[in-house]
Amino acid sequence: MNAEERNVMTIVTLARIVESTLWYCLPPRNASGFSKEERDNRYKALKALTSEGSPFYVNCERNGDTGKELYEEMNYFIEDVYGNPGRIVTEDLEGKVHVESSLVLELFSNICKIRAFLEAFINSAMKFLKESGKLSQEFEELVNTDIRYYHCFAGKISCILISNKFIELNKSAQAYTESYSKQHNGINPNQDPEFNVRNDPAFRMAENEFHELNQDMITVLNSYGENDADFRFLRDQVYSDCDLFTGKKSTTDIEAYFRVFTSYFDKILAATQGKLNVLFARMSNQMSENAQAKAEEEKTEEAKPEEGETK
Repeated sequence: MNAEERNVMTIVTLARIVESTLWYCLPPRNASGFSKEERDNRYKALKALTSEGSPFYVNCERNGDTGKELYEEMNYFIEDVYGNPGRIVTEDLEGKVHVESSLVLELFSNICKIRAFLEAFINSAMKFLKESGKLSQEFEELVNTDIRYYHCFAGKISCILISNKFIELNKSAQAYTESYSKQHNGINPNQDPEFNVRNDPAFRMAENEFHELNQDMITVLNSYGENDADFRFLRDQVYSDCDLFTGKKSTTDIEAYFRVFTSYFDKILAATQGKLNVLFARMSNQMSENAQAKAEEEKTEEAKPEEGETK
């Protein structure tokens, strides 16, 4: 791994930690909950990777207002999710990690925004490496695999979140409709010209969140796939099933419908995750070996006597 690839690798590592934060948008995968140790390690890594003088810091400095915005967004993100106490993710007195459920949609939106910034940096750097003949096949494979994995993973989560929000939206509409009917002597609200479900604040809030999720989904799914036919096919399936939300499609079993809707990217994720972990571990080991060799070289240089000095 050459020096230029090592610099880009630090941005890739940063992007992967942001990507891993997507797990906080879902319930914990095991009964013990989210790992405190993993959260602490991510915090330390994020602080190191964004510190003054890091490739991330330098890139932000060189990119004017866009770089300044990303640097600020990243620092807010780090403290909100991994700080102690964090605003979105925090720990109780027993060290248990908790995610504030009311802020999950904000978290997802922030992840999508920051990853988009980081991918822009990475894509620009990869173009430079390729044009200058400094891009190895293995490093290119790592970056391409990670970007593919992220868009499939974030795509899946967007499907889960928007499905949950659609169910919440319908329940909110039903509750308001029933309440309106009771308050108006049992009238059928659909036959009352004064009735409008959007008069309900809870419905309006859920509807606004639904539209925000829909925009995040479009951002995630439309910003990748130009050279990935399998991804494009699955994206088209997702968009086709979204017709349920506009009334162009209907179903008699919403749970079965959403089980399919939220599983489209599973095959790519299953085929990609193991490969990505192996590639990332291999390149990380090379980074560590390079750093160790450099440290030993500097130590040797320091031990050499200066010109004219005898020992």
